[in-house]
Amino acid sequence: MPAIIRPFAVPDTADMSVLMADLGYPSTPEQVAERMRSMSADYYHTLVAEMEGRVIGFIGVIVLPVYEYSIPVGWILALSVAEGHRRKGIGKALIAAAEKDLHSRGIEDVRLHSGLQREDAHEFYTRLGYDKTGYRFKKRLLG
Repeated sequence: MPAIIRPFAVPDTADMSVLMADLGYPSTPEQVAERMRSMSADYYHTLVAEMEGRVIGFIGVIVLPVYEYSIPVGWILALSVAEGHRRKGIGKALIAAAEKDLHSRGIEDVRLHSGLQREDAHEFYTRLGYDKTGYRFKKRLLG
């Protein structure tokens, strides 16, 4: 039975918290619910992959204006598929659904970040036509 790709709904927060932990960001369902409430539907869009009543994957995107182009760009902010469901086309289906949604909103340029340690993810994105175009830098501002 193939997964159903659909928009995120509030009851998905418990499964989403497990998927966030899989990405390395342990989160309670309450934390996920609060984060989702704080994201404006005008900019953020979250799709989930559901199978047998359980969310087994999700993708989160945002549309942002940028300095270099007149048309906003889409950013894939998060993608996670549950361990037992990887390498079965779920991630590919989530990417395709997000790209279709972005394209329907006039977005021509989709970008994403992927941590250096995620070599399997880099190969996955390359197979889907994404090009490595640079590096991401990060700095924590404390105090």
